[in-house]
This record gives sequence, C-alpha cells and structure tokens, in this order.
Amino acid sequence: MTTAPEQENIPAALKIVAQKLSFDSVAYIPVKIYGRTSSIIMVGMRKQILSSGSIQPYTGFADLMCIALERASSMQQTEKHLREVETLASIGEIISVSSDLHAFFDALHAIIKQIIGEYSFMVALYDDKSNTISIPYSHENDQFMSIEPFPLGEGLTSILIRSRQPLLLVENTERRAAELGAKIQGKSAKSWMGAPMLIQNKPIGAIIIQDTDKELAFTEDDFKFFITLTSQVAGVINNVRLLDESQHKAIQLETAAEIARDISGSLNIDELLIKAVNFIRERFNFYHASVFLHDLPGEFAVIRESTGEAGAQMKRAGYKIGIGSKSIVGFVSGKGELLVVNDTAKDATYYANPLFPDTRAEAAIPLKVGERILGALDVQSTKSYAFSDDNLRSLQILADQLAIAVVNTELFAETQEHLSQHRLLHHITTTVASGTTLEEALESAVNGLQVTLGGDRVTIMLVDREKKNLEVKASMGYADEIKRVRVPIGCGVTGWAASHKRPLRIKDVTADSRYIQVSSNTRSELAIPLIYRNELLGVLNVESEQIDAYTENDEEMLGTLGGSLAAIIANARLLEQIRVQAERERLIYEVTSKIRRSTDIQSIMMTTASELTRITGARYTKLQVKPENDQKGKEGS
Repeated sequence: MTTAPEQENIPAALKIVAQKLSFDSVAYIPVKIYGRTSSIIMVGMRKQILSSGSIQPYTGFADLMCIALERASSMQQTEKHLREVETLASIGEIISVSSDLHAFFDALHAIIKQIIGEYSFMVALYDDKSNTISIPYSHENDQFMSIEPFPLGEGLTSILIRSRQPLLLVENTERRAAELGAKIQGKSAKSWMGAPMLIQNKPIGAIIIQDTDKELAFTEDDFKFFITLTSQVAGVINNVRLLDESQHKAIQLETAAEIARDISGSLNIDELLIKAVNFIRERFNFYHASVFLHDLPGEFAVIRESTGEAGAQMKRAGYKIGIGSKSIVGFVSGKGELLVVNDTAKDATYYANPLFPDTRAEAAIPLKVGERILGALDVQSTKSYAFSDDNLRSLQILADQLAIAVVNTELFAETQEHLSQHRLLHHITTTVASGTTLEEALESAVNGLQVTLGGDRVTIMLVDREKKNLEVKASMGYADEIKRVRVPIGCGVTGWAASHKRPLRIKDVTADSRYIQVSSNTRSELAIPLIYRNELLGVLNVESEQIDAYTENDEEMLGTLGGSLAAIIANARLLEQIRVQAERERLIYEVTSKIRRSTDIQSIMMTTASELTRITGARYTKLQVKPENDQKGKEGS
C-alpha cells in the first residue's frame, strides 16, 4: 500500500514515524500469519513517489516472511502441544511417587511454569459439608503460604466454585471482576485465569494463575490447556482425599474400638480417661482434648483429665466451668447438646483460654447416659473448620462410651462403698453390743461412726422424759461443753427430728431457721431419731463443715445404724432394770438371812439397822418398835 504520510486513514503511530523520517511517500506492506497481521514492513522515499514496481521486491519479501513465520509458529504449536500431552499424561504418575499433596502441588507448579510461564499459582480446596474453602498451596513472589479454611464468599475463587465454569480475565480485570459481583481483597491482578476442579460436576476446589503486573499475560491456548490440566488434577486430588478420608476413618474406628475394649475391661476411670484424651489428640490430630465431669452439687463442670502441660496446669488448679455458662463447655454441660465453633476468631461470644493460644476451632460433645448429663468432652484444633461430620460422629461415639464408663465406675464405687459401709455398720453394731454398760456402748458407737464418716462430728442424745429434753450422752469432735447441752424436744434440728420421729437432712444450716448453733463452722447436718417399738429413745446427729455433705445414701445408712442403736439402747436399759431388780432381791435375801440368824430382839434390831445403813449408804439408821402393851391398850380402847 502506497500513500502520503499525512493521509487521515494512516494509524497515528505509523504517521509519526514517517514524519520523523521526512518521507514524502510511504508504502505499508502487511506480514500476515494465518490471515492475521502480525507485523508491517514500511518503505519510504524522500522527494520521490513510490511506484508498484519499486515496492514489488518488498511484497515478495513479506510473503516469504509470512511463510517462514507460519512454519515457525506451527512448529512451536506442535512442540507445545506435545509438551502439553506429555504433561497431562504424567499427572497421574506424579502423585503415584508420593502421596504427599504438597509435593504434588510443587510438581504441578513446575509443570505450569514450563508450559504457561512463571506466574503466581494457587490451589483451593472446597468442603461442601462445611461450605468452606482452604488454600493448602499458594506461591507468589517466591513465597509459599497456606490459608486456613474460610467460608465460601464473594471472591473470584468462590465464583468459580459456585458457577462451576472456568474464567479468563486478561484486560480490565478489576472492572470485569466487579461486573461479576466479585470483591477483590489486596492488590488486584492484571491477568487472572482460574478453573474449577469438578468431580461428577461437583466442585472440589479450583486452580488459579495470575499476573499482578501486566495484562494479556495468558492466551486462549493457555486457557484451553489450563482447563484440561485442571480436570486431570481434579481426579488425582479427589482420589488422594478419598484415600486420606478412608485412612482417617479407619484410625478413628480403631481408636473407638480400642477405647471400647478398655472400657469393658477396666473400672479405673482415671487410667481410662488419660488414655482416651491422648488417643483423641494423637489419632485425630487435634491440638488439645479434655474431659469435664459434673461435681456433686451440679454447679460446675470440673476438669477430670486433659492433654499436655497446659492440661496438667488446669488439673493442678482444679479448673472448673459453671454449668450452663456462656462458655462452650458450660453450655454443653448444661444443655447436653453438641456445640461447634468453626472459627474462634470470628465468633463474638468465644472466650479464648490463654493456655491455648493456637486454638482456631473448638467442639464440645456431651457425656450423656439417657437423659442424665455427666459432663463434656472438649476438643480443640489449630485449624478453622477442622470438625467434619465424620470426625464429629466418631467423637460422639467415643463420648457415649466414656459416659458409660463413668457410670459403670460410679456404680462399682457405690457398690464398694455400700459393702464397706455395711462392714463398718456391722463392726460398730457388734462393738456397741459387746459394751458392758450403756455409756460404753454409746461411746463405741460415736467413735466408730466418726471414722466411717471421715472425721465429721457425731453426737448421741437420749430423751429425758421428765424434763422433755434431749441430753448428750456421747459425742466426738466437739468441745467438752457439749455434754452440758440440753435441747427441748421440738426445738432445733435434733428436736424437730425427735418430735416428728423422722430423719432431717439439712444441706446448709445457715439457711435453715431450725438450726441451733453449737459449732460456728458447721455447714450441714443430719439427724436420725432413735426409735424402738415406736418409742422415741433419742437422736443420732452428725454435722459437717461442708455444704450438702450428706446424701440419701448416708441417710439410709445412718437410719439402719439408728435402728440397731435404738434396739441396743432399749436392751441395755432393760438389762439395767433387770440387774437393779436382781441386786435388790439379792440384798433383801442377804438381810433377811442375817436377821433370821439372830437369837434375840436386840440382835435382830442391830442387824437390821446395820444392813440398812450399808445397803442404802446412809449415815445412820433409826428403828422404832412400839411396846406390846401400848398396842393392846389401843386395841381395847
């Protein structure tokens, strides 16, 4: 094409060049490859006009250039295609050498650099159960990093997952991304290419390549290869994930089975819980695991077992959480429902424990048997969204097994305690029954009972029917002044139990108006009436410095002992009466025998007075006998 440099239809850049070279006439000869202009040959003359003949050689040269460039381009395309085919064929072989996904991503990145070029590269994995994306591999500016799971959002990666369609942006990237509804964080790319990894049209992730500095970094051919490569990679990653999940499930099931075996063969709850929390942490690859159990009043969930040095610190400190509090363990211990915090950094109600600074996700699973809540299994992870349906299901199975183990241990301990208590009761009853006097019997009873109760205060009070009082006859754990205490029947805790002939158990004496203070530090009390054949003989009373120290089991045990004590007291009193009566009859017989052996009235009188003085303990005895004449005079008058 021949033209003057100043003609309007000439591109501005070419016009400037021609003007700078002071050409009077210019010929522009296009060099085309596959019908598309790839370059232009410019021929210019000063003070002359170019003719068709003068530019003919240049036209022929342009044709030769076209042929040569098309051939070179064809060879390049062929070589590139061969490399792509070889690359795609090798994808499956890369992972077969090592099942390590990070190593696979390194090899994949090297392939992309070889075929497409060296650009920022990122692999995103999608979990449809938690609806989250994680970035296990990201390489930019020679820096490697990984990103913990985050919810599916509004970025370009999330758009790939939702749309299931590849996306190529090489011009006006920021504006085009905005048109798609994407929100860009950080520096936006000038060229961006991404493709979702699909398995049966379900997304499992995406691969992204970007250039933050220049536009048009990627061609359509690059995009086509990239899509094909991503589809190949999807199958490999899915297989690895399935294998990994299978291995994790196998480990979790093995752990559950092992703990179940331990539960069936062990009644040592401490050993069992230590093994359980350590297994959970190691086999599930968690950061921390703890077991909390309810205390007896049902106010706190107290740490019973925990992993690591931080767990040991909490155990030494007696760490406890209010049941029903806003904490994770407090909520689960109160409600008996599973609670999971997938991202502790984004949960406004989450309270971070300074002993576990790396916790990013936490789950608490209730320990329940039927409707009874025993506590909670608390598990923490350094990864957000670490708790899947599968591992939560396995943890729930383990929690159920641990709950059964706790109940079995409690039942065993209660059985042993009952046996021990019955042995002690038998020992106390036998010791008391062997006492020679009632006082000895009662002292033996309070001594033995104090040992049984672990040092609590014990008193036995007997009824004074004339004064209608309860009097302390034996005690342990009190000052000597307790012996002078008199409690009217109907007053105080013991008086109430006596008047109603029913046991009375007080959880907190400071909150009960019936309590009469004897010891300032007493906090709970249990009074048992001593009844024999419906007759009130007294009250057995025990006191503790702990609030709510006595249970229904204690009340039952002391009630049994009270029945035995009442029978022993009644028998002791009967024996005492028999002994007194026998002694009286013996003395009367001795005195009568001595009097009968006397030969005159004076001896009879002396013997009688002497024996009466000895028997009664009197200082002197005076006998008066009326003369026979006086008696007759009275009779005749």
